[in-house]
Order: sequence, then C-alpha cells, then structure tokens
Amino acid sequence: MKEKELYEKQYGQKKLVSINSFPRLRKILKDFDIHRDDLALSLLDEGDKILDAGCGSGSLAFNMINKFNQVYGVDISPSRIEEAKIIAAEKFGETNNFNFSVCNMNEKIKFPDNMFDAVTSIATIKHVFDPYSVLEEIHRVLTPGGILIAEVPNVAYLRQRFGLLFGKLPVTSSPYNWKEIGWDGGHLHYFTKKTFCRLLEDCGFKILKVTGSGLLGKFRNFYPSLLTGNICVKAKK
Repeated sequence: MKEKELYEKQYGQKKLVSINSFPRLRKILKDFDIHRDDLALSLLDEGDKILDAGCGSGSLAFNMINKFNQVYGVDISPSRIEEAKIIAAEKFGETNNFNFSVCNMNEKIKFPDNMFDAVTSIATIKHVFDPYSVLEEIHRVLTPGGILIAEVPNVAYLRQRFGLLFGKLPVTSSPYNWKEIGWDGGHLHYFTKKTFCRLLEDCGFKILKVTGSGLLGKFRNFYPSLLTGNICVKAKK
C-alpha cells in the first residue's frame, strides 16, 4: 500500500479513531488544557507568508490568518485538502488568502527557495520516510531567519517509560484497527527531546524554545523531556 492510499483510508474513509486521554478530567480542567495547535500559534510572530506542512483539513491554518497575510497548506491526503478548500470558501468567501494543495513531502515541497516567513509542521514529521530530507526542504523554503514550529510525540514521556517497563509498546497514534490504518497509524519515527533537537540542528536550524502541550501543559512543560506527551520546538533558520 502506498502512503497516499494509507492516509486516504484514515481520513477519506474516516477509519482513524481519535483518542482523548482523560476526557472527564479534561472537561473539568479545560482552562488548563493546551491544544497543540494553540501552542503552535502562540509561538508564532506576525509575518507575510506561512506554510502549514501537513495541514490536514486546515484547523490550524484557518487561525493563522490573524497573523499572516497569506496562508499555504500542503497535505498528502486529497480528501483533506478538498475539505480545507471547501471550509475556506464557506468561512472566508471564494476569494480568500488561503492556498491549499496536495503534496507528498517524501518527494519535494514544491515552492521556491526563501518563500515563507514561517513553517509549521504539527504531527507530521513522524510520518515521513526521511525526516532529514523533509526538514532540509522546509529549511530551503524558509526565508533567512524564518521560523519553524515543529511538533512530534515524545517517546520518553513518563507514561511511555512506565509502559515499556512492563513490556508495553509505546503507542503514539490511535490504538485501534492498525491493520486498516497502518502500524501505529503510520507513525514511522519516535523522538525524544534530545534526538528531535539534534535532528533539527543537523538540518541547519537553531533551537529557540522547547515546550509541550496537553492537560496541565503550562505546569508540565517546565520539563517537557519527561512530563509532556509531545515535544514542540520553535527553531530558526
């Protein structure tokens, strides 16, 4: 099965089952629950053009318009891109400042050098075959001094460590129907804070900030390498 077919199965056929840990507690403590999209937005300054690499149906991209004049989004799934275009037209009119297109980032990001002031890649790098190649492409399309906000699951999260101690495989996607949606939902790579930062530095980025989202994220991200389920990095070209 090719990767585009896998993600069309997940999203086009809606076979990916979303998980929400501690739903009741999250409802009670909703003011202290930091969503990864909200965290990414808070780390972004204003600019002209931004690219959301792995934009899905545009949930993050639509909130970027408050900070950027033009918002671009790419995703491997044609169904999600089509959905993003429909939502953009409904919310912002047929003529708007969004540009969504299908792109397999395992191959090439089809934009010119130095085009974007910022790039976001949320929950995407774990899926690509060669993270070095993809991050080098992101580096290429960023302007000098441009900002990357990248997020990946944290395999060294305390909860995962306890699981491994008892022989449990770390699961960073839906724990259900892997035969249909791919092993661990198609997640190919696992990162810790140290290894993810090293990957970004190897691809030419300077680390500015490392943090994490989630329930009580404001208090847990003082030690994200151990206490947050994801690692979110703000880096500079």
